[in-house]
Amino acid sequence: MGKYPNNISLYKVALTQRSDIIYSKNRKPRTNERLEYLGDAVVGSIVAEYLFTQFPNKQEGFLTKMRAKIVSRKSLNSLSQQSGLMKLLTQHQTHNKQAKGAAGNIFEAIHGAMLIDFGYKTTKEIFIKRFLKFVDIDRLIEEEVDYKSKILEWGQKHKSRLTFECYEESLMPSNNRFKAILFDGNTILGNGYGASKKEAEQAASKQVMYSGKIDINIITD
Repeated sequence: MGKYPNNISLYKVALTQRSDIIYSKNRKPRTNERLEYLGDAVVGSIVAEYLFTQFPNKQEGFLTKMRAKIVSRKSLNSLSQQSGLMKLLTQHQTHNKQAKGAAGNIFEAIHGAMLIDFGYKTTKEIFIKRFLKFVDIDRLIEEEVDYKSKILEWGQKHKSRLTFECYEESLMPSNNRFKAILFDGNTILGNGYGASKKEAEQAASKQVMYSGKIDINIITD
């Protein structure tokens, strides 16, 4: 993490799953569940603050969706794996079995430990510098864009007659795809392909939006 812990025992607890219990002096089991709870809160707070600062013109709905994607169990599992935190778990645990979602749990518990050890400011700096770099925010933003809706909104605003023509193509036995063509009146603006009509229309809309043929803000709320 680039910073040596002040209290190493906190991180030992953070790496301890329920199935790999260590005991305190009074024989009460100590696992990472309490630190996981704390880490969940602090990671959510850091991400919320980061998005609020990075996207000053975005509305609450966009920020909420983006935060949910970044702090999802799938995302935290990936961050834990990519950053190398799971290697620490492998070194620490006394068995080879890992609970489902262990990577994300460890990620949160480690941040709970850092909050106690270093405070919020340092924990935030470490998260942004060491972990957020593994998050493809541009890809997450793109996933939030409903290209078809955006381009139809543009068409209504500019009084354009935007329509889709879809048909199924047979590439080989049991392997079909759909092609969607986007028209402005009788003029073809672009086309796209997908496993369904919906996917094909989204692909066609995206292709036109990125083609520069129309003036539209692609990344919108």
